[in-house]
Amino acid sequence: MLDINLSTLLLQVANFLIMSFILARFLFKPLKEMLDKRANLVTQALDEAEKATREAEKLRLEYEKKHRSIDAEIAALKNEARIIINETRQQMLREAYQEIEAMRARAQEEIDQQRADALRLHRSKIGELVATLTRRMMEDILNPQLHQAYLDAFLEQLRLVQLNGRISTNGKETVSAELITAIPLAQEHKARIATTLETVVSRPIDLICRVDSGLIAGAMVRLGDTLIDGSLQGQLQQLRIRYEAEIG
Repeated sequence: MLDINLSTLLLQVANFLIMSFILARFLFKPLKEMLDKRANLVTQALDEAEKATREAEKLRLEYEKKHRSIDAEIAALKNEARIIINETRQQMLREAYQEIEAMRARAQEEIDQQRADALRLHRSKIGELVATLTRRMMEDILNPQLHQAYLDAFLEQLRLVQLNGRISTNGKETVSAELITAIPLAQEHKARIATTLETVVSRPIDLICRVDSGLIAGAMVRLGDTLIDGSLQGQLQQLRIRYEAEIG
C-alpha cells in the first residue's frame, strides 16, 4: 500500500496551482495574444489576398472586355477603311473614266473641227479653181457680141428691179448712181442705162461711170447702199458659192 504524505501532496498541488497560475498569467496569455495576433494577421493577409484575387479577377475581366472591345473597334475600323478605300477607288475610277470621256470628246471635237476646216478649205479652193478656170475660159471666148449680150441682160435686170422706198435722195431732186462696166461704153449705152435707172427710181439720175476690167463682162450699178450686180465676175462668184454649197 502506497505511503502518501498528505502534506507533501498538498504542497505539490499548491505548487502545481501556483505554476499553472504563473504559466497562465505570464506565458499562456502572451502566447495566446501572440497566436491571436498572428491569427488575425494571417486572417487579414488571407482577406487581403482574397481581395487582391478578386481585384485581379476584376481587372482580368475588364481587360478581356476591353480587349474584346478593342478587337471590335479594330475590326470596325478595318471594315470602315475597306469601305473608304473601295469608295475612293470607285470615285477615282469614275473620275478617270469621266476625264477619259472628256478627253475623247475634246479629241473628237477637234478632229471634227479640223475635218470641217479642211473641207471648207477644200471646197473653197475647188470653188476658187472652178471660178478661175471658168473666168479664163470666158476671157478666151469673149468678143464684142458677148459683151453686148451681157450689157443687154444687165439692162433687162435693171428693168425688173424693185427699189420702192430703198433709195434715199436726202431732199435732192436727182439721184446719184455709179455705173461700173467691164469695158468702156459708148455714150448711147450709158444713156440707155441712165434712162432705165430713171424709170426704176422715178427721178432724174446723176450717173457717174468708171471701168473695172475685173468684172470681165457686163456691169454693176451702185445706188446708195444698193448694189445691182450684172457682171460676169458676180455670176462667177455666185457660181463658186453654189458649187461650194453643193459639194459640202
